[in-house]
Amino acid sequence: MLPATHHLPDNTPAPIHAAPLGGGLLSYTANALPNETPSALLQRLTDAATSNAAHPIQGTIFCDPTNPDAKNLTAAAAGAAAPTENCKLKTENCGGEAAAAAFPISCLGRHDTPRNNVLGARITALPAGTFERVKNDHGAPCGARWETPHARYLLLGALTPPDTTAERDEQATALWHTLKTHLAAAALDTRHLARTWFYNDYILDWYSAFNRARNAFFTANNIFAPGALVPASTGIGASNSANAALTLDALAIAPKNTATPLRITAVPSPLQCPAYDYKSAFSRAVEFTDPTGQRHLAISGTASIEPNGRTAHPGDLDAQIDLTLRVVGAILESRNMTWRDTARSILYFPKLEWMPRWQARRSALGIPDIPAIYAHTDICRDDLLFELELDATTTKAA
Repeated sequence: MLPATHHLPDNTPAPIHAAPLGGGLLSYTANALPNETPSALLQRLTDAATSNAAHPIQGTIFCDPTNPDAKNLTAAAAGAAAPTENCKLKTENCGGEAAAAAFPISCLGRHDTPRNNVLGARITALPAGTFERVKNDHGAPCGARWETPHARYLLLGALTPPDTTAERDEQATALWHTLKTHLAAAALDTRHLARTWFYNDYILDWYSAFNRARNAFFTANNIFAPGALVPASTGIGASNSANAALTLDALAIAPKNTATPLRITAVPSPLQCPAYDYKSAFSRAVEFTDPTGQRHLAISGTASIEPNGRTAHPGDLDAQIDLTLRVVGAILESRNMTWRDTARSILYFPKLEWMPRWQARRSALGIPDIPAIYAHTDICRDDLLFELELDATTTKAA
């Protein structure tokens, strides 16, 4: 068992990895240094972005969400309270606004993540002066909108249901409608959803109810209609500082009607069935192809699932990691990409002591080291022991 105050498997490097994500987005990811606090880790990423004239628009930290530093950090980002001195981020050069209050931040961990545990974090950023911040009904930042010559974009982060005391399935339904409201305010709609991230507290207790709420919303909004795009998604088990049943991040893209529009397509998994075959409504991956030749592949949260939809290798951590890597590798290969095109990824583990197996299995399969951060979470099935999500970017033709 890893000590509660240590953050990563031994010998895991903690440099910041920067990469483009398409649409002008920039990604900054890092695992925590020993004894680094959530706010110090976020500050390190923010400094990396601002040193390159970019400003964060969304952040995620995997740690104990009940840690006072994490709670103060997310409260400040939500506008609920001023940050305490030990978690206040430095002011960013963006109209004088404090970085801690300028963009939505999620601090997420399994319900039993040790108190002082901090694992990894990532932020997404945009070049200064290229975007407009989006705020919620309380005036707190919840994302950004921007446009390129080829498309309009909306990225939302750390959305929570309006009533966190409601039943969990009611919170899920309400959160979908909150998302729809934000889309409409940005002159977008549900057909523009390309990628979602759901972090459900105690997911194993109510994942079926969550899927029913999602399926009902997709049906009502024609997301299942022929020719419509079912977004790529991650659905993982994590608690949050707001004590909500779930939180949501989402990316929406509306291609402009130009002679050479941005193309957005769902990408199947060569080694798995579609997720909606077993009533989980998401695409295995979604690819965005810019007319300039830049391609971005967003691979959904992927685990050890057989082609028939059942869990493969129950109880065998190494075999589950191996199959997950083969599945993700096959998706990459199907789009003429390799592991070296990885821009960022998240490694989801329900047990801290299992995390060292990642490097062992990656190396055994001959996969190069990739930019990956660790997360202590539940997976959506109790017999799934590992999950991986990954973004890859290339200019190579498909």
